[in-house]
Amino acid sequence: MKKIYNICIFALAALIGVSFTGCNDDDPDVAKAVLASASNLNYEATENPGQIITVYSDATWTCEHPDWVTVEPETGSGTTEVRISVADNLRDGTPDNPRKADVIFKGVTKASEAHVIVRQDGDKFRDVQPISISDMEASPEEAVAIIKNLTVVAPIPGAIIATDGEKNVYIQADTAVVAGDVLTVYGEKSNDTQNMPIVIADFFANGGTKSSLPAAVNITDQIDTYTSGTRTYVAIDGKVDGNNIVVKSDDAVNHGVVLASANGFDVKALNGHDVTMYGFYAGTASPALNIIATSADDRGLIETIYFSEDFEWLAPWAAIGNGTACGSTVEANDPNANAPQMATPKVEGVSAYQALTAKGYELLATCAPNKSARKPEAQTYLQTNYLKFGLTGYYSGIVFPISEDIDSSIGSILSFDWCSMRQGSGAWDATEIVVIVNYRGQETQYPIAVSPFVTNEAYRWVNEKVEIPAGAIGSGATITIRNADSQWPSAAGSAFRWFLDNVKLIAND
Repeated sequence: MKKIYNICIFALAALIGVSFTGCNDDDPDVAKAVLASASNLNYEATENPGQIITVYSDATWTCEHPDWVTVEPETGSGTTEVRISVADNLRDGTPDNPRKADVIFKGVTKASEAHVIVRQDGDKFRDVQPISISDMEASPEEAVAIIKNLTVVAPIPGAIIATDGEKNVYIQADTAVVAGDVLTVYGEKSNDTQNMPIVIADFFANGGTKSSLPAAVNITDQIDTYTSGTRTYVAIDGKVDGNNIVVKSDDAVNHGVVLASANGFDVKALNGHDVTMYGFYAGTASPALNIIATSADDRGLIETIYFSEDFEWLAPWAAIGNGTACGSTVEANDPNANAPQMATPKVEGVSAYQALTAKGYELLATCAPNKSARKPEAQTYLQTNYLKFGLTGYYSGIVFPISEDIDSSIGSILSFDWCSMRQGSGAWDATEIVVIVNYRGQETQYPIAVSPFVTNEAYRWVNEKVEIPAGAIGSGATITIRNADSQWPSAAGSAFRWFLDNVKLIAND
C-alpha cells in the first residue's frame, strides 16, 4: 500500500504543480496533497449501508460535508479508509427531492483538496408544477418537466411527437401509444444533436384535454434559409429521392433530409414521386434541412428510381465517430473535419464498415509501389453522412450491387455527387474517377473529368450524370466508382483523394 500511496501523492503533486519541499513550513502537519479513490458516489433514497473509499495524503487532512452526510473518520493522514454514509432522504415519510453534496477532504490550500460528489435519489417531481412546451424549451438542460394535456400526433421508433395545440414536443421514450392518445409526460429537458429541445421521459400518466395539431407551415421556398428553435409542423413540396425531399429552384437543387418517419409511414415507397411531405422540423445541418416525416400528399410518379444511396443511414456511426463526431469537409469547407476510418465508429459492436458490407457493398483499395498495403476500411473514411476515399499514396473505391429490376430497353442514368480534396497550399488533388458497369460479364468504363476546382476555391459538390445505354445494365449488375486507371494506383504516390454522396440510378425515359 505504501508504494501505491507514494505514486498517488506524487502524481497529484505533479498535476497541480505542488512541490512538497516548497510548501508552507508553518503547517508541517497539514496535508499539502490529498487524493480520493472516488470522485462520485450514488445512493438510494433510503436504506443505505454506506460506501468505503480510500483517501491518500502526505499529512493530516480534515473533512467538510453537510449534515445529511456522515464521514467516518473526519480526519486522517497517510492512507485512510473512509466510510461515507447518508441519512434517509424523506419528508413527511415519503422521498424528498434528489440531493447532491460536495464532500471535501481538505489540506493546507485549495489546490490540495480532494472532492467527492455525493448524489442521493429521491422524488425529483415532488413540488414541481406543470409547465407548457414553451416553458420547457426555455428551461435549462436537465430541468425537470411535467407537461400536461399532450396529444400524441406521431409515434416514431424510440420517441413520440405530441402537441398542446400551440407547440409540438419531441419526447424520447419507448412506450406503446397511438396517435390521438392524451397524456402527461414526466421527464427532463435535454437537447438533441441538432440542439433542438427534447424531453427525456421518465413516465407518463394517461388523460387530459385533447388538442389539435397546429396547421403546417409550407417552407418549400425557405428550404435554404429556414430555421426554428421549436418543433414546427412543416410541409415541403418536392420529389422523394431515397431519404431526401428534393426541391428544385431556378438556380439550385436543394434537399430536405428525412431523419425518421412516423410509425407506419414508408417514405421510400414514394421514391420518385412528386409529393407534399408533412413532418416536424428537426434542425438544420447546412445545407440540409432535417424533418421527421409523418405523411404525404402523393401526386404520382415522376421519376423511376432503380437504386439510390444517400448514406444518411450512417448517421448513428457518424455521431459516434472516433469519440468525436464526424465532420463535414465539403459543407463546412474544412479539410481538417474529423473523418475516422470506416472500421472505427461502432454501434452496438458493429462498425460502419461492417454495416456497409452488410448491404452488399464492397470497398476497394490499392496503393503506390512504395507503400504497404492497407485494408480497404483503413483507407476509406466516414463523414456526416458520406464517404471519403484515399490518402496520399492510397486509392479507394466502392462497388454497388444492383439487384433491382431494370427496364434495359430504355437505358439508365447514374447520378452522384463528388468532390476532390484541397491541399494545405490551396491547390486541389487532380483526382480523376471512373464509373465501371459490369453486366453479364461485360465491363464498360465511363470516365469522369478531372475535378474542376481552382486554387483556394471553397469546397462544393459536383453532380455527375452518366448515361448508360439500353442493354448495358440490368439486375445482377455491379456499379464501381473509383479512381481512374491512371491513378489506380499512382506510380508516383501522389494524393488523389475524393468524397462521394447521393448515388442514384434512374430510368432514362
